[in-house]
Amino acid sequence: MATTAGTEGPEWSARAAGWAEQWGAFAAPAREALAEAAGIGPGMRVLDIGCGSGELCALIAERGAEPAGVDAAEGMIEIARGRLPGSDLRVGPMEQLPWEDGAFDVATAVNSLQFAADYVDALREAARVVRPGGAVAICNWGPLEHRDLFAIMDVLREGPSAAGPVIGDPGELERRARLAGLEPREAREVDVPFEAPDQAALERAFLVDAVGGALERLGEAEVRRRVAQAAEPFRRPDGSYRFENRFRYLISAVV
Repeated sequence: MATTAGTEGPEWSARAAGWAEQWGAFAAPAREALAEAAGIGPGMRVLDIGCGSGELCALIAERGAEPAGVDAAEGMIEIARGRLPGSDLRVGPMEQLPWEDGAFDVATAVNSLQFAADYVDALREAARVVRPGGAVAICNWGPLEHRDLFAIMDVLREGPSAAGPVIGDPGELERRARLAGLEPREAREVDVPFEAPDQAALERAFLVDAVGGALERLGEAEVRRRVAQAAEPFRRPDGSYRFENRFRYLISAVV
């Protein structure tokens, strides 16, 4: 998860620890697929934009590359620094990255650029800090029909999640990359399931990540009620839950 400038940074800082515990591991399959497709490895310098609590930065380091990261939430960066002491991790907006032109071999962004004021402008800024011939590797939720978790998210935000083109639709990431002056190379969908062992655990996850300010608008009791009701079709006989989801990534070349 990522944050942008303005009020979202402090808001996410306040719940950073809870978010990292409940949701930090969620996108692991997408992060691993993205890192592999981007060819991240020894000797490379890689920037993760909207790095959150540093899960992808840790994977970058595990692959032998030098990680850097930026997020608007100081609380998230504090957790990331604890995970990766000595790494170049900064608090700042994704719309104005605090690095010079061509500083990195690869820039990554997992489920983050949608928080920018303008997605294409954020892509252009990502491309700016990558050397010519390097790559911008982005990943977002996939098509709406492959997002089981949105059954809960939509009832918390009290409305459909999207209008017009959806970022995860086939061809949409490519369209935005071209508008940003990038050359799309490889796109793929990745299965990213979410499981909870019981109703209490599921409710805890959504109390931390209460979509659209639902906790403040609705109150804890109503959030719990809506989560339990919307999740019922995904409840298994043993009381656990499984939600099938897909993310979609795109690797683009900086030309």
